[in-house]
Amino acid sequence: MTDDGLVQRAVKLLRSNRYFTLATCADGVPWAAPINYVLGPGPVLHFYSTPTARHSRHIAAMPTVAGAVFDSTAVGDDVDGMQFVARCAEVTASELADVSEHYFRTNFTDPEERDWWYRPPEAFHGDGTWRFYRLDLTEVYLIDLEAFVETQVDTRVQVDLDRLRRSLGA
Repeated sequence: MTDDGLVQRAVKLLRSNRYFTLATCADGVPWAAPINYVLGPGPVLHFYSTPTARHSRHIAAMPTVAGAVFDSTAVGDDVDGMQFVARCAEVTASELADVSEHYFRTNFTDPEERDWWYRPPEAFHGDGTWRFYRLDLTEVYLIDLEAFVETQVDTRVQVDLDRLRRSLGA
């Protein structure tokens, strides 16, 4: 598959799913958490969580994380998946209003549902209950579908990160 084809698959996975599995580790103790995310603004993923959650504590200690995006309902030829490595950090106060607005508008398109879930930006810093986090992808891998057809061995192929970022930013 061409680099462009891999990038298109990665973009489709990120845009068509709402959850990823976040893998963190601190002090030799691994952890995995299902995370609801939105893509953007820009070529990054955003999610929020409490700073006391195990994965949040791990991120504070070690900001390099891994993750997987996939459609758990897919079967047969529709199966596809992405694994990634990323740098994860709390969203800064100067970015908070834009990220919060984007997150709630993107994640909750129904105004009534959005109103129920909405939390003001001040709930995400200082003494607030939650924090927004930004994931900057540093490595992205997809299932090598061509190799699987030939060998039936499940391997990965790396996606061109610069091309992916340009496509996600568009």
